[in-house]
Amino acid sequence: MKITLQSDAKKICISVFNETRIDEIIAKSEFKLTRPCGGNGTCGKCKVKAVGNLSEMSGDEKRFLTKEEIGANIRLACYASVTGDANITLITSNEQIQGITDGYFPDFRKSPLTGDKNCYAMAIDIGTTTIAGYFYKMPECFCVKQTCRTNPQTQFGADVISRIQFANEGGLKTLQKAVQDEIESMKTEFGEPVELSVITGNTTMLHLFSGLDPSGIAVSPFTPKSLFGIFQENFYLPPCISAYVGADITTAILASNMQKDGSSLLIDIGTNGEMAYWSNGGFTCCSTAAGPAFEGAGISCGMPAVSGAIDRVWLENGAIRYRTINHAKPTGICGSGLMDAAACLLKAGIIEDSGYMEDDFTFPDSAVTITTADIRQIQLAKAAIRAGIETLVPNGAGLDCVYIAGGFGSYVDIESCITIGLLPPSFQNKVQVLGNAAGTGAAMILQSTECLEKAKEIAGNAKTAELSANPQFMEHYMQQMMFPSDFA
Repeated sequence: MKITLQSDAKKICISVFNETRIDEIIAKSEFKLTRPCGGNGTCGKCKVKAVGNLSEMSGDEKRFLTKEEIGANIRLACYASVTGDANITLITSNEQIQGITDGYFPDFRKSPLTGDKNCYAMAIDIGTTTIAGYFYKMPECFCVKQTCRTNPQTQFGADVISRIQFANEGGLKTLQKAVQDEIESMKTEFGEPVELSVITGNTTMLHLFSGLDPSGIAVSPFTPKSLFGIFQENFYLPPCISAYVGADITTAILASNMQKDGSSLLIDIGTNGEMAYWSNGGFTCCSTAAGPAFEGAGISCGMPAVSGAIDRVWLENGAIRYRTINHAKPTGICGSGLMDAAACLLKAGIIEDSGYMEDDFTFPDSAVTITTADIRQIQLAKAAIRAGIETLVPNGAGLDCVYIAGGFGSYVDIESCITIGLLPPSFQNKVQVLGNAAGTGAAMILQSTECLEKAKEIAGNAKTAELSANPQFMEHYMQQMMFPSDFA
């Protein structure tokens, strides 16, 4: 059977000999396919245009597609199989993801890793959903370019557990190659040779980058193969704190300089919901399984923060208004818009504090919809983050400052976060947004011997609170599933 695969930029022809699912064909090609659910048929994101000899469309597949999409030969790659010659067109976007690389950069003048050498170096943050890169001219330590791309591992699962499962099933080399190839593509696009990199990320991401077996991270007693803090070839991997509190939190703490405060909390609002509490001269850290909803994955019309994404929602004279990135035609909703939308629907009385919503909500003059299932995903995600906060710092008592890290945290409206109960009301005037603090911290290590040693000290002395066995966490989690009723 002859299969033609194509995107806007390229076309290839391959042969298959048996009936084969489309996502399996794409996985073995040079193309990338978004599959937040890992191919389990539950997210509806792996849409392709397919014509030719194909399997019949099932009722389960149809529920993810509109009549217009079905008429335009759109199929889900994890449902549809080729049964003979077929043409498959990937629906892709090459746009830069908005904002996730934003951060501040200290002004150092000599790198502990490159010394006085005249070269280019790179700081990289491998996130679960995205990869952010910063290119530096050395020895001046001048940032000449910032870039961000979707982590190609998302096609094998939206979260670390699904990727560990894929690795356990023989996919470790595939995951390693995907992320390494993406970083090499970033360097190629930059156009100059990069001699050394500092690469941060959570513990699982660094395992997958290094090709280390991550299976011990997913089962008790949660023992990783390495906590890093090591040089490998021409890159340095900063130290992780524990199996679920990675080097990205080490470098975010470094960037925040949160030890200057008497008592402070750093929160990375993302898939893994990591946080660090500084009090009485020490750090206590934890990780909560928030899931990918804040990044738009697992949401019916969710999408990255690119052109056409609804990124801001507000109430105006009782009506719900919205804005899209680049003022383009609305095609979906990203994380910041999702938080705003939930807050506005609560204030408008469309969502009850239990999360009940009688009908799905569609934004005016668009096909973008918030479903009842989407609201449940928001509840699960926000309950996990808030329960972690309440377990570490009940009611935010005594905090001098709250640092919000991560690309999502850079654009989310703090008032919306408080309205839906993601953050407690006491945080209202204490929040400082850091942008991509993990990437900033990696850049600081690249630039300063003092920062390199400080990162080691942070990771070596921090304690980890295991929330899975904490009855207080589970109690808070159940309580925080409700939306606040006194947000007005």
